[in-house]
Amino acid sequence: MLILSGPPVAGKNTIGTLRARQRDHCAVIDVDQVRAMIVQPHRAPRDGEEGWRQQRLGVLQTCRLATGFADGGWEVIILDVVSGRILPLYRQHLDQYPSLVVQLLSDWAERRRRFLARGPALPDDEFAMIYREQATFTGYALQIDNTALPASDVVAQLAPLL
Repeated sequence: MLILSGPPVAGKNTIGTLRARQRDHCAVIDVDQVRAMIVQPHRAPRDGEEGWRQQRLGVLQTCRLATGFADGGWEVIILDVVSGRILPLYRQHLDQYPSLVVQLLSDWAERRRRFLARGPALPDDEFAMIYREQATFTGYALQIDNTALPASDVVAQLAPLL
């Protein structure tokens, strides 16, 4: 399994989908979509104890989906903003499956440009906090600086991993 991490607008969806299309049997699981299934009360991961509880539940359900696909013979790419707090949950729930975390991280100016171009889905201060967390996160097997790389080049770097 490949876990693509990085701050918002890092290219996780684009890169994950492109890589999956190159494989014979590959599923892409976006943790944001899993967490969006929680409708009431929906809390952001950093929104107190309830936000943390929902984040853990999202990771657990993602891991259940991932192991189900893997048991069915599918390769899996998980998309999430993995932090030092979240990584142990993945390790615990995916311990029977080889998995690697790859972080996509461009420089701050490029990340901010992409964030503003997409239309902010987070307050600026939360976006900056997540970027800082990702910039100091070290739990990845590979970090790719995709500041100036086209998506195809990033996908090519992932080819030996999945």
